[in-house]
Amino acid sequence: MSGFIERLRAFEFKCQEHMAEFKCPVHLCLGQEEVPAVLHENLRPEDWLFSTHRNHGHYLAKGGSEQKLWDEILGLESGVNAGWAGSQCFSDPSINFHATAIVGGLIGIAVGTALSLKLARNPGIVVCCIGDGATEQGVFWESLNFVATQKIPIVFICENNGYSVHAPLACRQEGSIASKVRAFGVPPFNHTAAALGYVRQREGGAAFVEVECQRECNHVGNMPDFRTSDDLR
Repeated sequence: MSGFIERLRAFEFKCQEHMAEFKCPVHLCLGQEEVPAVLHENLRPEDWLFSTHRNHGHYLAKGGSEQKLWDEILGLESGVNAGWAGSQCFSDPSINFHATAIVGGLIGIAVGTALSLKLARNPGIVVCCIGDGATEQGVFWESLNFVATQKIPIVFICENNGYSVHAPLACRQEGSIASKVRAFGVPPFNHTAAALGYVRQREGGAAFVEVECQRECNHVGNMPDFRTSDDLR
């Protein structure tokens, strides 16, 4: 796991150094390496991974090409989507990976994919990574209700870094995310690997895991970091 984290951080630091050369918004995952590292060790080729705008770690965890990702961010034809998608919205069907800049935009698609795997008796599972901001989208709660009643093999992973751009979580939500998820009949887990194992070992069924993390960088690009030293404790 440590080797993958070192590789991921090296890539993100490289992006940070060359940020002025990029022609698209770039969201780094420095400080949020835990989930990608666990996914790197636990995902299988037949699994699907849906990601967010902060997706570099997820893509590399699924087995994506570091060079193709770099070229995509630079807008080159040799990029994973020929330079048209940029950092936020690229897809790599060869490894069952998709990302989007729309907050919560792939939740419904991830659920539909998981349902198709169940109907086809495919052994794969779906992992849908979201941020805490995506839990404020109606599609998330509607999807929880659907996967719980239909026993669909999907794991929702919420990487909670405490902010939706500039807005702290405490100013946006009351109560814990996990407790609200539990009310919909989807069991919350404390560890990503445990959630993945739970979904693999039963006949259908969904799981949710909330991973608290803290960005070591600003929200996007070279935007000034508004957080104070007290916020970063």
